[in-house]
Amino acid sequence: MKTSATLAPEYDVVVLGAGAGGMTAALVAATEGLDVLLIERTSQVGGSTSRSAGTLWIPGNFTMDKARARADIDAARVYLNHAVGDRSPAELRERFLQAGPAMLDYLQARSMVRFQACPKHMDYYPDRPGASLGGRAVEAQVYDGRGLGPDFDLVRGPIAEFMLCGGMMVSKADIDALLGFGRSFAHAKHVAKIVLRYAVDRLMGHRRGTRLTMGNALAGRLLRSIADAGVSVCRACEVTRIENGPGRSHVLSLSIDDRSRVVRSKQAVIFSGGGYSGNVRWREAFMPSPTPRHTVAHEGNDARTIELAQRLGAVLGRPQGDNAWWFPSSVVHREDGSVAVFPHIIMDRAKPGIIAVDQRGRRFVNEGINYHEFSLAQYRHAAVPCWLICDRLFVRRYGIGAVHPGTRSLWPWVQSGYLKRSHTIAQLARDIGVDAGGLAESVARIGHFARTGVDDDFGRGADLLSRQNGDASHTPNPSLGPIAAPPFFAVQVTPADLGTSMGLSTNSSAQLVDATGQPIPGLYACGNDMNSIMGAQYPAPGSTLGPAMTFAYIAAMHIAGEADRLREMHNA
Repeated sequence: MKTSATLAPEYDVVVLGAGAGGMTAALVAATEGLDVLLIERTSQVGGSTSRSAGTLWIPGNFTMDKARARADIDAARVYLNHAVGDRSPAELRERFLQAGPAMLDYLQARSMVRFQACPKHMDYYPDRPGASLGGRAVEAQVYDGRGLGPDFDLVRGPIAEFMLCGGMMVSKADIDALLGFGRSFAHAKHVAKIVLRYAVDRLMGHRRGTRLTMGNALAGRLLRSIADAGVSVCRACEVTRIENGPGRSHVLSLSIDDRSRVVRSKQAVIFSGGGYSGNVRWREAFMPSPTPRHTVAHEGNDARTIELAQRLGAVLGRPQGDNAWWFPSSVVHREDGSVAVFPHIIMDRAKPGIIAVDQRGRRFVNEGINYHEFSLAQYRHAAVPCWLICDRLFVRRYGIGAVHPGTRSLWPWVQSGYLKRSHTIAQLARDIGVDAGGLAESVARIGHFARTGVDDDFGRGADLLSRQNGDASHTPNPSLGPIAAPPFFAVQVTPADLGTSMGLSTNSSAQLVDATGQPIPGLYACGNDMNSIMGAQYPAPGSTLGPAMTFAYIAAMHIAGEADRLREMHNA
């Protein structure tokens, strides 16, 4: 891979930020024949993508035949109109719908990036017009990180608590096999295979497993592809200033190992720095109160690239209230003193035998709804923080938060304060500071609902999403179970953003626009540096990565088209 030691004085395109959006933009631009420099401020690539599930929401994708794809895009348009409405320009959503399938086809035909269907991933508001119960979400195929050679360590690892045995990544399919390990020979065989692979990796000296899944698989495949395409990559590189040059060109001042360098972009600069999740001042200005302390996104996404673009005349999009996407998350204090933010996505909230309560000890939401809506409900009902409540049977079977299913000793988790444990509900209420009477009544009511199969308070298990994320083997309702086997446990949960949705205004070609709405020559944005086409809504799994990579593709193809046009004019 080309590195900072071989920096040239000028490039056709300079991309700022090496997450999925930035790497896609660099890859497509290079594949189209442009000389590309990809700048990453940290020492590793992948950004928030590496911590994510790596899912992309792309209606009408390659898993469908042409007729079904056209019908699916038409339905998705209706769905977005209902889910997003006037929170974002319809023309940008339309460009996404038309270009998304082309982006997937392009990458699969011309790079190492490979996708597969996520058939069980339904849209997050399945009762709304145009919603789909599956087929629109795709994910990167598992990738053998050994194909990266010495560059393997450049891929930022996932959240440590998402790995098993100290460094083994697992996919969604692996999780199903692990949960069914003792009930199926096929599951047992699959688990044995991935554990053996991990053991060999560690014996070979790797600090973690080289079998990359989810967001790590996507980042690894993109890294291999940009290396093959000849993209120059400058890591641990700070862009301190960008100045306008003649035409579409710009001059970038860089700081690398405390040394100053200058490079020129002849055609374009693409801003893909990941948004403002890591910037305290921006969080306080644009997030709801109380301002969330934690983020699941990479902390290096600190608005610096957005601020560089603003100095060149770019403007922010219209604020949308909370200006971010949310995970209900718990905080793990590790033995080394570091802190991990663990998102409660699908493994616990919708399973039978758990409830979420506020300070009154009362339920306030259908616990099985999508993670973004769960956190919004916390704000609406003054339930920041809230508590997840369950019993020992639940923890043994499903785990809770960072505590994996089947964990033999829960004492370290109790000792660290992550888990609160008591032998009675009344004592648990006192330990976590909620109303004991309210909690006792909530536990009694969920026990009654578990027997009848109907949640009369919030309809949990009646909706498709909580049923799907529940336990299909549990009856009469896969999402409702009693909390009755002491000791009882609680985990504190607060909203944490998975990324920010307010960014720089663009047109449908991903060009940055000024205060008058006119495109700024040579400047583009994608990912969370670009104002979201979802308008701070989260309508489906992959609502961030799908648009990020699609508009990265759109930007690169637009730049390549402009370069071709200029060459034709020069040769005329």
